[in-house]
Amino acid sequence: MLFDRYGRPFLKLRYVVNDECNYNCVFCHFEGQTRRQGVYLTAEDYGFVSTVFKSVGVTDFKITGGEPLLRRDIDLVVANIAKTGGVVTLTTNGFLLEKWAGRLSAAGLRRVNVSIHTVDPEKYSKITGTPPGFLRAVLRGLYEIKTRGVSVKINAVVLRDINTDRRSVKELVKLAASLDASLQFIELMPTGQGVQIFNQLYEPIETVAKIITELGGRPLGLRRELHNRPIYTLGGVAIELIKNYNNPAFCSGCTTMRLTSDGKLKTCIYAEPRVDLMPYIKARDVEGLLYAVKTALAQREPRFKLYSSS
Repeated sequence: MLFDRYGRPFLKLRYVVNDECNYNCVFCHFEGQTRRQGVYLTAEDYGFVSTVFKSVGVTDFKITGGEPLLRRDIDLVVANIAKTGGVVTLTTNGFLLEKWAGRLSAAGLRRVNVSIHTVDPEKYSKITGTPPGFLRAVLRGLYEIKTRGVSVKINAVVLRDINTDRRSVKELVKLAASLDASLQFIELMPTGQGVQIFNQLYEPIETVAKIITELGGRPLGLRRELHNRPIYTLGGVAIELIKNYNNPAFCSGCTTMRLTSDGKLKTCIYAEPRVDLMPYIKARDVEGLLYAVKTALAQREPRFKLYSSS
C-alpha cells in the first residue's frame, strides 16, 4: 500500500475518460480538466493502470468525464478495469444509460452515480441546458440499469429556488426510494461555470438538512473519511450532505487521486503540477509508473487547495 506524507493511503482512483459532454450544466467544473484534450487512454491502457494500482492497494475505480457514456468503448473500459477485481463505479448524467445498461452490467459495473437535481422537467432543462424530454430518458435509464443489478446513487447539487423547498427535497427522496438508491445533496462550489452563478444560486447545505429533519429524517452520524459528511435516513433512503471546500475538513481524509483522459495524474481536482503517466502507460513500464505515482503522492496537500489554473 502507498501513503502520502500525511499518512493517508492511496485507495481510490478517479478516471476522467473523456472531456466531451452532451449537457451544458450551469455549474459544471469540468472535473478540473480543460475540454478537447484530443488524446485518450485506450480501454487496454485502463486495464494496465488498474492492474498495477490494484497491486499496491487501490481498490475503488470511479469513471467520470465529460460524459463517459459518449465513449464508444465505455463498456470495454469498464470490463478492463473490472477484471482486476476492483470495484468499478461510473458517474453520468444518465441520458444514454438506457442504451448502455445491459453492456455496462455485463462488463462488471457495480454502481452508477446519476446527477438529477430536480424531477421538474422544466427546471431540469434549465439547469442542464438540454431540450425537453431528456429527464424522461434519464429516468428510463435509471430503472433499466437497476433491473440489471447495478446499484444507484443520485447526486443533486443544491440550488436556491430550484431544489431547496420541502416539495423538491421530498420528490428526490421519493425517487431514490423507488430505485432503492442512496442520495447525495452537494453544496454548490464557486469553480468552473459555477463561479458565474454562485451568488445567484448558492444555498447552504444546512437548508437541506433542516428540511430533511422537518420531514422526519434522522441523523445516522458522519462519514469521517469523507469530509465529515452528515448522513441521514428518511423514508428508507440514506442521504449524505456534502459541504463545499469551505468545510474545514474538506479533503483532509482524502484517499483519492485522478487520472485525466490524456494520462496526467492529479493529486486533487485542480492540482498543479500534474505528473505525466502516459509514457509509462504506453510502454507498460510498471516500475516507472509506480515511481511516478510516488512522486505525485509526495506533492499532495493536507487539505483542498484551489489553484489559479487547471
